[in-house]
Amino acid sequence: MISRRGVITVVSVMILLLAGCSEKSDRSRAFHVYGGLDSTDVSIGDIARFQVWAKGAVERKIDFPLMEIDDSNVNVSEGTEIKGEFAEDKGIEFQLIFWDTGSFVIPPYEVHVLNAQGDEVEYTIATDSVEVTVHSLISEAEPVLRDIKPPVPIPTIIPWKIILSLLGIALSVAALVWMWRKRIQDANEEKPQFIVPSKPPYEVAMDKLDRLRSQSPSTAKEVKIYYAELSYLLREYLEHQYFVRAIEMTTLEIETARHLIPADKEKLDCVIDMLKRSDLAKFARFRPDISECKKDLNVIDDFLKTTRLHWTTTRNGVKPMEAV
Repeated sequence: MISRRGVITVVSVMILLLAGCSEKSDRSRAFHVYGGLDSTDVSIGDIARFQVWAKGAVERKIDFPLMEIDDSNVNVSEGTEIKGEFAEDKGIEFQLIFWDTGSFVIPPYEVHVLNAQGDEVEYTIATDSVEVTVHSLISEAEPVLRDIKPPVPIPTIIPWKIILSLLGIALSVAALVWMWRKRIQDANEEKPQFIVPSKPPYEVAMDKLDRLRSQSPSTAKEVKIYYAELSYLLREYLEHQYFVRAIEMTTLEIETARHLIPADKEKLDCVIDMLKRSDLAKFARFRPDISECKKDLNVIDDFLKTTRLHWTTTRNGVKPMEAV
Protein backbone atom coordinates (compact mmCIF):
# COMPACT_ATOMS: atom_id res chain seq x y z
CA MET A 1 0.00 0.00 0.00
CA ILE A 2 1.08 3.57 -0.71
CA SER A 3 2.12 5.42 2.38
CA ARG A 4 0.73 8.76 3.37
CA ARG A 5 4.03 10.41 2.56
CA GLY A 6 3.95 9.01 -1.00
CA VAL A 7 0.46 10.40 -1.63
CA ILE A 8 1.58 13.86 -0.55
CA THR A 9 4.54 13.65 -2.93
CA VAL A 10 2.34 12.71 -5.93
CA VAL A 11 -0.11 15.56 -5.25
CA SER A 12 2.75 18.05 -4.97
CA VAL A 13 4.18 16.96 -8.34
CA MET A 14 0.77 17.37 -10.05
CA ILE A 15 0.34 20.86 -8.62
CA LEU A 16 3.77 21.86 -9.92
CA LEU A 17 2.96 20.49 -13.40
CA LEU A 18 -0.35 22.42 -13.59
CA ALA A 19 1.34 25.62 -12.47
CA GLY A 20 4.04 25.19 -15.12
CA CYS A 21 1.49 24.68 -17.92
CA SER A 22 -0.45 27.77 -16.85
CA GLU A 23 2.72 29.87 -16.79
CA LYS A 24 3.71 28.58 -20.26
CA SER A 25 0.24 29.48 -21.66
CA ASP A 26 0.50 32.98 -20.20
CA ARG A 27 3.93 33.44 -21.73
CA SER A 28 2.59 32.30 -25.18
CA ARG A 29 -0.16 34.96 -25.02
CA ALA A 30 2.26 37.75 -24.05
CA PHE A 31 2.15 40.92 -26.22
CA HIS A 32 4.47 40.71 -29.22
CA VAL A 33 4.67 42.08 -32.79
CA TYR A 34 5.92 40.33 -35.92
CA GLY A 35 5.53 40.49 -39.72
CA GLY A 36 6.02 38.18 -42.67
CA LEU A 37 5.35 37.51 -46.37
CA ASP A 38 3.25 34.67 -47.69
CA SER A 39 6.08 33.91 -50.15
CA THR A 40 9.66 35.16 -50.48
CA ASP A 41 10.08 33.73 -53.99
CA VAL A 42 7.79 35.44 -56.55
CA SER A 43 7.64 36.42 -60.23
CA ILE A 44 7.21 39.82 -61.84
CA GLY A 45 3.63 41.01 -61.48
CA ASP A 46 2.72 38.54 -58.71
CA ILE A 47 0.91 39.83 -55.63
CA ALA A 48 2.81 39.18 -52.39
CA ARG A 49 0.85 39.59 -49.14
CA PHE A 50 2.76 41.13 -46.22
CA GLN A 51 0.99 40.71 -42.86
CA VAL A 52 1.83 42.45 -39.58
CA TRP A 53 0.41 41.07 -36.31
CA ALA A 54 0.15 42.49 -32.82
CA LYS A 55 -0.56 39.39 -30.72
CA GLY A 56 -1.98 39.65 -27.21
CA ALA A 57 -2.70 43.37 -27.55
CA VAL A 58 -5.67 43.03 -25.16
CA GLU A 59 -6.69 46.62 -24.32
CA ARG A 60 -3.66 48.28 -25.89
CA LYS A 61 -4.42 50.79 -28.61
CA ILE A 62 -2.47 49.82 -31.72
CA ASP A 63 -1.90 52.07 -34.76
CA PHE A 64 -0.74 50.61 -38.08
CA PRO A 65 0.70 53.43 -40.24
CA LEU A 66 0.98 53.34 -44.04
CA MET A 67 3.72 51.14 -45.40
CA GLU A 68 6.27 53.04 -47.47
CA ILE A 69 9.01 51.44 -49.60
CA ASP A 70 11.42 53.80 -51.35
CA ASP A 71 11.61 51.82 -54.60
CA SER A 72 9.80 52.66 -57.86
CA ASN A 73 9.75 48.97 -58.84
CA VAL A 74 7.56 48.03 -55.87
CA ASN A 75 3.90 49.00 -55.55
CA VAL A 76 2.31 48.93 -52.10
CA SER A 77 -1.47 48.94 -51.62
CA GLU A 78 -3.33 50.47 -48.71
CA GLY A 79 -3.51 48.28 -45.65
CA THR A 80 -6.52 46.07 -44.95
CA GLU A 81 -7.44 45.18 -41.37
CA ILE A 82 -7.45 41.44 -40.63
CA LYS A 83 -8.68 39.43 -37.66
CA GLY A 84 -6.74 36.77 -35.81
CA GLU A 85 -7.60 33.64 -33.90
CA PHE A 86 -8.24 35.55 -30.67
CA ALA A 87 -10.14 38.78 -30.12
CA GLU A 88 -7.09 40.52 -28.61
CA ASP A 89 -5.05 39.88 -31.78
CA LYS A 90 -4.86 42.79 -34.23
CA GLY A 91 -3.34 42.75 -37.70
CA ILE A 92 -3.01 44.46 -41.07
CA GLU A 93 -2.23 43.18 -44.57
CA PHE A 94 -0.45 44.99 -47.41
CA GLN A 95 -0.27 43.77 -51.02
CA LEU A 96 3.09 44.18 -52.75
CA ILE A 97 3.71 43.95 -56.52
CA PHE A 98 7.26 43.78 -57.89
CA TRP A 99 8.04 45.02 -61.41
CA ASP A 100 11.72 44.09 -61.71
CA THR A 101 13.81 40.99 -61.17
CA GLY A 102 16.39 40.54 -58.44
CA SER A 103 16.46 40.63 -54.66
CA PHE A 104 14.47 43.16 -52.68
CA VAL A 105 14.54 43.87 -48.96
CA ILE A 106 11.35 44.92 -47.26
CA PRO A 107 12.44 47.29 -44.50
CA PRO A 108 11.26 46.88 -40.90
CA TYR A 109 7.68 48.02 -40.34
CA GLU A 110 7.03 50.07 -37.20
CA VAL A 111 3.86 49.48 -35.16
CA HIS A 112 2.74 52.35 -32.90
CA VAL A 113 1.45 51.61 -29.42
CA LEU A 114 -0.70 54.54 -28.24
CA ASN A 115 -1.52 55.77 -24.76
CA ALA A 116 -4.84 55.14 -23.05
CA GLN A 117 -6.40 58.21 -24.68
CA GLY A 118 -5.17 57.13 -28.14
CA ASP A 119 -3.79 60.57 -29.03
CA GLU A 120 -0.06 60.00 -28.45
CA VAL A 121 2.47 57.31 -29.31
CA GLU A 122 4.00 55.76 -26.20
CA TYR A 123 6.47 53.55 -28.02
CA THR A 124 7.01 51.72 -31.32
CA ILE A 125 7.86 48.11 -32.14
CA ALA A 126 9.53 47.27 -35.46
CA THR A 127 9.30 43.99 -37.35
CA ASP A 128 12.26 42.24 -38.90
CA SER A 129 13.24 43.03 -42.48
CA VAL A 130 12.28 40.46 -45.13
CA GLU A 131 14.27 39.57 -48.26
CA VAL A 132 12.33 38.73 -51.45
CA THR A 133 13.62 37.19 -54.67
CA VAL A 134 11.79 38.18 -57.88
CA HIS A 135 12.14 36.00 -61.00
CA SER A 136 11.44 36.81 -64.64
CA LEU A 137 8.47 35.31 -66.46
CA ILE A 138 10.67 34.54 -69.49
CA SER A 139 12.53 31.28 -69.09
CA GLU A 140 14.71 31.61 -72.22
CA ALA A 141 18.28 32.77 -71.79
CA GLU A 142 18.13 35.01 -74.88
CA PRO A 143 14.48 35.68 -75.63
CA VAL A 144 13.49 36.47 -79.20
CA LEU A 145 10.92 39.17 -79.80
CA ARG A 146 7.88 37.90 -81.65
CA ASP A 147 6.07 39.72 -84.42
CA ILE A 148 3.24 41.98 -83.40
CA LYS A 149 -0.10 40.42 -84.13
CA PRO A 150 -2.22 42.28 -86.69
CA PRO A 151 -5.21 44.25 -85.38
CA VAL A 152 -8.40 42.28 -84.93
CA PRO A 153 -11.34 43.79 -86.86
CA ILE A 154 -14.10 44.98 -84.58
CA PRO A 155 -17.59 44.03 -85.79
CA THR A 156 -20.02 46.84 -86.46
CA ILE A 157 -22.19 47.37 -83.43
CA ILE A 158 -25.63 48.75 -84.23
CA PRO A 159 -27.07 50.68 -81.27
CA TRP A 160 -30.51 49.12 -81.51
CA LYS A 161 -31.48 50.30 -78.05
CA ILE A 162 -30.78 53.94 -78.90
CA ILE A 163 -32.45 53.66 -82.32
CA LEU A 164 -35.61 52.07 -80.90
CA SER A 165 -35.73 54.66 -78.10
CA LEU A 166 -35.47 57.56 -80.56
CA LEU A 167 -38.06 55.95 -82.83
CA GLY A 168 -40.46 55.52 -79.92
CA ILE A 169 -39.99 59.15 -78.88
CA ALA A 170 -40.57 60.34 -82.47
CA LEU A 171 -43.76 58.27 -82.81
CA SER A 172 -45.03 59.54 -79.46
CA VAL A 173 -44.41 63.17 -80.46
CA ALA A 174 -46.08 62.60 -83.84
CA ALA A 175 -49.12 61.03 -82.14
CA LEU A 176 -49.41 63.96 -79.72
CA VAL A 177 -49.17 66.49 -82.57
CA TRP A 178 -51.80 64.60 -84.58
CA MET A 179 -54.19 64.46 -81.61
CA TRP A 180 -53.64 68.16 -80.87
CA ARG A 181 -54.30 69.21 -84.47
CA LYS A 182 -57.35 66.96 -84.73
CA ARG A 183 -58.74 68.43 -81.54
CA ILE A 184 -58.29 71.97 -82.87
CA GLN A 185 -59.81 70.97 -86.21
CA ASP A 186 -62.82 69.39 -84.52
CA ALA A 187 -63.28 72.51 -82.39
CA ASN A 188 -63.18 74.77 -85.46
CA GLU A 189 -65.58 72.69 -87.47
CA GLU A 190 -69.12 73.99 -87.46
CA LYS A 191 -71.83 71.65 -86.33
CA PRO A 192 -73.85 70.30 -89.25
CA GLN A 193 -77.17 72.03 -89.69
CA PHE A 194 -80.32 70.30 -90.79
CA ILE A 195 -81.28 71.69 -94.18
CA VAL A 196 -84.94 71.61 -95.05
CA PRO A 197 -85.39 70.89 -98.79
CA SER A 198 -86.91 73.74 -100.74
CA LYS A 199 -89.11 71.30 -102.74
CA PRO A 200 -90.39 67.82 -101.89
CA PRO A 201 -88.72 64.88 -103.71
CA TYR A 202 -91.91 64.20 -105.66
CA GLU A 203 -91.97 67.67 -107.21
CA VAL A 204 -88.26 67.53 -108.07
CA ALA A 205 -88.73 64.16 -109.81
CA MET A 206 -91.87 65.31 -111.70
CA ASP A 207 -90.09 68.44 -112.99
CA LYS A 208 -87.30 66.29 -114.45
CA LEU A 209 -89.85 63.80 -115.80
CA ASP A 210 -91.75 66.58 -117.61
CA ARG A 211 -88.54 67.66 -119.34
CA LEU A 212 -88.00 64.09 -120.56
CA ARG A 213 -91.56 63.90 -122.00
CA SER A 214 -90.65 66.37 -124.72
CA GLN A 215 -87.70 64.26 -125.90
CA SER A 216 -87.89 61.65 -128.66
CA PRO A 217 -84.56 59.80 -128.67
CA SER A 218 -83.66 58.24 -132.00
CA THR A 219 -79.91 57.64 -132.02
CA ALA A 220 -78.02 55.30 -129.70
CA LYS A 221 -76.35 58.25 -127.96
CA GLU A 222 -79.69 59.99 -127.35
CA VAL A 223 -81.21 56.74 -125.99
CA LYS A 224 -78.25 56.33 -123.64
CA ILE A 225 -78.62 59.90 -122.31
CA TYR A 226 -82.40 59.48 -122.04
CA TYR A 227 -82.19 56.34 -119.89
CA ALA A 228 -79.33 57.78 -117.83
CA GLU A 229 -81.48 60.79 -116.83
CA LEU A 230 -84.56 58.61 -116.28
CA SER A 231 -82.59 56.21 -114.05
CA TYR A 232 -80.98 59.04 -112.10
CA LEU A 233 -84.24 60.87 -111.30
CA LEU A 234 -85.74 57.61 -110.01
CA ARG A 235 -82.71 56.85 -107.82
CA GLU A 236 -82.69 60.41 -106.51
CA TYR A 237 -86.37 60.14 -105.68
CA LEU A 238 -85.90 56.85 -103.78
CA GLU A 239 -82.98 58.28 -101.81
CA HIS A 240 -84.71 61.50 -100.74
CA GLN A 241 -88.15 59.97 -100.29
CA TYR A 242 -87.26 56.76 -98.42
CA PHE A 243 -83.68 57.54 -97.28
CA VAL A 244 -82.26 54.61 -99.24
CA ARG A 245 -78.84 55.38 -100.75
CA ALA A 246 -80.08 54.43 -104.20
CA ILE A 247 -77.79 56.84 -106.10
CA GLU A 248 -74.70 54.91 -104.93
CA MET A 249 -76.31 51.46 -105.27
CA THR A 250 -76.40 49.17 -108.28
CA THR A 251 -79.66 47.84 -109.68
CA LEU A 252 -78.98 44.47 -108.04
CA GLU A 253 -78.41 46.13 -104.66
CA ILE A 254 -81.66 48.10 -105.00
CA GLU A 255 -83.50 44.88 -105.81
CA THR A 256 -81.95 43.23 -102.74
CA ALA A 257 -82.97 46.17 -100.52
CA ARG A 258 -86.50 46.46 -101.93
CA HIS A 259 -87.95 45.66 -98.51
CA LEU A 260 -86.87 49.16 -97.44
CA ILE A 261 -89.22 50.77 -100.00
CA PRO A 262 -92.87 50.70 -98.85
CA ALA A 263 -94.46 50.41 -102.32
CA ASP A 264 -96.74 48.03 -104.21
CA LYS A 265 -94.89 44.85 -105.22
CA GLU A 266 -96.02 44.85 -108.88
CA LYS A 267 -95.19 48.51 -109.39
CA LEU A 268 -91.80 48.04 -107.73
CA ASP A 269 -91.11 45.08 -110.05
CA CYS A 270 -91.84 47.28 -113.06
CA VAL A 271 -89.50 49.97 -111.74
CA ILE A 272 -86.66 47.45 -111.23
CA ASP A 273 -87.22 46.09 -114.76
CA MET A 274 -86.90 49.65 -116.08
CA LEU A 275 -83.61 50.07 -114.18
CA LYS A 276 -82.27 46.88 -115.76
CA ARG A 277 -83.18 48.11 -119.26
CA SER A 278 -81.54 51.41 -118.40
CA ASP A 279 -78.31 49.57 -117.51
CA LEU A 280 -78.43 47.75 -120.85
CA ALA A 281 -78.92 51.02 -122.71
CA LYS A 282 -76.02 52.70 -120.86
CA PHE A 283 -73.50 49.87 -120.88
CA ALA A 284 -74.56 47.22 -123.43
CA ARG A 285 -75.63 49.45 -126.37
CA PHE A 286 -79.25 48.33 -126.02
CA ARG A 287 -81.47 50.51 -128.25
CA PRO A 288 -85.22 50.27 -127.57
CA ASP A 289 -87.64 52.09 -129.86
CA ILE A 290 -89.47 55.30 -128.98
CA SER A 291 -92.60 53.49 -127.80
CA GLU A 292 -90.63 51.48 -125.24
CA CYS A 293 -88.93 54.66 -124.03
CA LYS A 294 -92.29 56.34 -123.51
CA LYS A 295 -93.62 53.20 -121.81
CA ASP A 296 -90.75 53.22 -119.29
CA LEU A 297 -91.35 56.93 -118.66
CA ASN A 298 -95.02 56.21 -117.90
CA VAL A 299 -93.96 53.42 -115.50
CA ILE A 300 -91.89 55.94 -113.53
CA ASP A 301 -94.71 58.51 -113.67
CA ASP A 302 -97.21 56.00 -112.26
CA PHE A 303 -94.75 54.93 -109.53
CA LEU A 304 -94.16 58.54 -108.46
CA LYS A 305 -97.85 59.30 -108.20
CA THR A 306 -98.68 56.18 -106.19
CA THR A 307 -95.79 56.65 -103.74
CA ARG A 308 -96.12 60.39 -103.38
CA LEU A 309 -95.76 61.78 -99.84
CA HIS A 310 -96.91 65.18 -98.61
CA TRP A 311 -94.22 67.26 -96.87
CA THR A 312 -95.34 70.02 -94.51
CA THR A 313 -92.51 72.41 -93.62
CA THR A 314 -92.44 74.68 -90.60
CA ARG A 315 -90.12 77.40 -89.44
CA ASN A 316 -88.12 75.19 -87.06
CA GLY A 317 -87.98 71.93 -89.00
CA VAL A 318 -89.99 69.32 -90.86
CA LYS A 319 -93.14 67.66 -89.61
CA PRO A 320 -93.76 63.95 -90.17
CA MET A 321 -94.62 63.13 -93.78
CA GLU A 322 -98.14 62.12 -94.67
CA ALA A 323 -99.21 59.94 -97.57
CA VAL A 324 -101.47 61.73 -100.03
